[in-house]
Order: sequence, then C-alpha cells, then structure tokens
Amino acid sequence: LLPTVKSTHRLLAVFVVTLLLNCAGEDPRFSTPATTFRTYRSALAAGDAETSWSCLSTGYRRLEYGEDPGLWTAHLKRDGRDESRQIRRLEISQETLINERVAFVQFDPSTVEAGHAPFFYFLHETDGWKITTHLDSLFRLELEGAIGRGEFHLPILRR
Repeated sequence: LLPTVKSTHRLLAVFVVTLLLNCAGEDPRFSTPATTFRTYRSALAAGDAETSWSCLSTGYRRLEYGEDPGLWTAHLKRDGRDESRQIRRLEISQETLINERVAFVQFDPSTVEAGHAPFFYFLHETDGWKITTHLDSLFRLELEGAIGRGEFHLPILRR
C-alpha cells in the first residue's frame, strides 16, 4: 500500500516537529566542548562577562560564585586580563566526548602555563556543553557512571 499525500505530509510534519524539539534549547555557541571553549576565550578577550558566564555550568557557577553573576563580573574586572591572556595561549590537542553528558578537552602541553591544569571539563546541560570543574558533584556523578558502564577508563599512571 502506498501512503497518501496527506499521510506523507503528516509524517513529514511529525518528523520536523520532533527534530525541532530535540534541538530546541541547544545554543550553537555550546554545540561541542571545543566550541564552548572558543566561545569562552572570545568572550574573555572581549571583556564580555555575560557570555563568559553563560559558558560555565550551573554547578561551576554555584560552587565558585554562589550563582551570582555579579561576583563573576567582579572577578573579571580584577583578574580578567590575566585569565584572558592565559586562556588565549591554550590550544586544544584533543577533545574527548566520554558520552552524551560528560567530556573534556586536553590542551597542548606547550601552551599550558606552569601550575595550570592541561584540561577543561564539560557537562552537557539543556542549552549545550558547559565548562565545569572536577569538583562539580553532577560532573563527578556522571563521570563515575560512565566509568562504571565502561564508557571511560582512567589512565594508569606509571612512575
């Protein structure tokens, strides 16, 4: 049996609506961890506190700034130039999506300043990938789950 034109249009409409609903809320600035990092770097260079704040996960904002964007803005006024300089130097050598919820980017060691971590951690939130910290309880929970399901293996460090 061949579908009628009317039923084909209905199926197409359902498909388009489903596709839109699945993509709704996803901001292209946060479509991948690397894209989020580049958005963050550009916002810091421009002194754009609002956009740089939007690059941070909810858990990171809560842990570091008590969910107060004013504290973030004050931090940028005080230390933004140094932070921007450090972030501008970083070049991504690897982007690793552990699963649909957690990821990290690793920076080329030659671009990382002494005493700074060579990684940024990411958590996928409603509007995309957000920068977080390993101290974020949701990130830790998601990472532990990924390890438990065999989606990620911690490297074995040798001396």
